[in-house]
Amino acid sequence: MSIKQIQEKTGFSYSTISRVLNGKAKEFRISDKTRDSIMTAVKALGYRPNLVARGLRMQKTNTIGLIVPDIQNPFFGELAWRMERKLRGFGYSTILCNTDEIADNEEYYLQVLIDRRVDGVILAPVHTREWKGLEEIRWKKPVVLIDRIFFKTDLPWVTGSNEQAADQMVTTLFRLGHSRIAFLGGVPRTYMNTMRFRGFRKAFARRGIAVESGLVFNEGYSPAAGKKMMADLLARCPEIEAVFCVNNLVFLGAMAHVQKHEIETGRRILMAAFDIAPYCDMFKRPLVCATQDREKLADTAVSLLIKGIQDPHLSREHVMLPIDLSLLRIPRTEGGGAWQKRLDKG
Repeated sequence: MSIKQIQEKTGFSYSTISRVLNGKAKEFRISDKTRDSIMTAVKALGYRPNLVARGLRMQKTNTIGLIVPDIQNPFFGELAWRMERKLRGFGYSTILCNTDEIADNEEYYLQVLIDRRVDGVILAPVHTREWKGLEEIRWKKPVVLIDRIFFKTDLPWVTGSNEQAADQMVTTLFRLGHSRIAFLGGVPRTYMNTMRFRGFRKAFARRGIAVESGLVFNEGYSPAAGKKMMADLLARCPEIEAVFCVNNLVFLGAMAHVQKHEIETGRRILMAAFDIAPYCDMFKRPLVCATQDREKLADTAVSLLIKGIQDPHLSREHVMLPIDLSLLRIPRTEGGGAWQKRLDKG
């Protein structure tokens, strides 16, 4: 179906029909009667515009690219869902790309999105710094980093106060009477792993305690990595008292071995991690956790991107959001009084 057929049905010129379809009827003083007549013909003929061709003409596709490292992770799944809804409210459709924590995939998908002429990109990167392709693309299209960021960049970004949150989580473990605490980390040198381990070490340093290198593991951000690290930890230190997990998926993987170990030994291991509050009642155990505000992360990233689209020279903001530190979560089946006394005592 083409504009020519609409022209034949209505008798209006090609330019008049084109202006109506592009939402410019008022700008060119096209009457409501003419506009309604054209739109009635559009519906009757089942006309759908060629969005690619329109994008080429207008240098705008009303499409945004979202690149996340692991769509199976509920954290990134919810972030993507929230950003898509927010962008839809601004009139944008989205293309979602999943990199599977692989840097080459990230480079590939960023180029695919640019080739598809998206108007901007929101990226939760696997890379630890800007790469050549990104350095070239960022001057053509606005790019915003979310959650994971680069240590040195003037790209706009939004993330959480990860170092502070990790520090307070480990401090809580100390206050609950635990002195031997393991760290199950992600990918070394990545922003998220580095900042959370920095907070972990800061809590030890404040108490004048050295971090035991044999209790520090870095294998990746997946459940499989968490399971492996926990197995290695228990083989090396079966009497471990508390464990800090770098993210929710590492926690879930680790729990497979934790529960088995607790049944066999009768000793409970106190677990701490980011974004695990919903699992407190599921596992029926106390947890130490910090919860990121996914809604604020998503809203801020979209806001930064819209600013960048409207004025590429305007948006270079860096936003660090506070993380909810309602640290100790007690399941409904377990009284919290005794745990609170331990905290107060610590």
